Amino acid sequence: MKEKIHQSWETIETVYHPKKGAKGISVEVERFSLWYGAKQALFENTMAIERGLVTALIGPSGCGKSTLLRSMNRMNDLIDGLNIDGEIRLDGTNIYHRDIDVIALRKRMGMVFQKPNPFPMSIAENVTYPLKVDGIRDRRILKETVERALKSAALWEEVKDRLKENAMGMSGGQQQRLCIARAIASDPEILLMDEPCSALDPIATSKIEDLIDELRGQYTIAIVTHNMQQAARVSDNTAFMYLGKIVEYGKTSTIFEAPKSQRTEDYVTGRFG
Repeated sequence: MKEKIHQSWETIETVYHPKKGAKGISVEVERFSLWYGAKQALFENTMAIERGLVTALIGPSGCGKSTLLRSMNRMNDLIDGLNIDGEIRLDGTNIYHRDIDVIALRKRMGMVFQKPNPFPMSIAENVTYPLKVDGIRDRRILKETVERALKSAALWEEVKDRLKENAMGMSGGQQQRLCIARAIASDPEILLMDEPCSALDPIATSKIEDLIDELRGQYTIAIVTHNMQQAARVSDNTAFMYLGKIVEYGKTSTIFEAPKSQRTEDYVTGRFG
């Protein structure tokens, strides 16, 4: 039985509404709650992620950022004892409806994890892996996909002469960009990034941030980051989370320069976290 934990939450003071003429909404989270067994991890979260923009999720460790992100492509389904309430909609369709094809859903949402996780195979085979899983064997298509995805991940010029080499021999930053290339090889609509730079050095981090900027507009990107400066640099919109709840959500400039919530201001100015 789900244990409902009652807490006194500060009112969400800013919910971002796209201006007239904006590109539209890609993902809608509406009063979404989540339990791991008896423990409630997310509390009635609501947000609308705009198509083609970069949305950052920030907040202290353990506040539910990654849990919410992974809920968007149902990665949390793999955890025993999961229960949810509310909805997450992709293009208006509730992804938790019983008729949803979860595999097809995840193909529409590429995932990049905290630590680079290339497969122990060649660079080219890493990129084409999602296509081969779908039964695509046409060499022309596979070759074109390798070049397209690696160029999109700003990696082509660095590896074009060693595509047959094992990906495990690449640097950490290159491995993470390879994972991004693999994520976009099957041409998803959305990229979900769970602290993609936390295991990287500053130079590699800068390259990933430049890449995110280049991918803006081509994909809808949602990124979890513990680095507030990074959120300020790369995102269009930012959601601040605390204890499993979105406290404030709005334009990144507003969240960092003129937040409506005192709790948000305390966090972004370093008073806690």
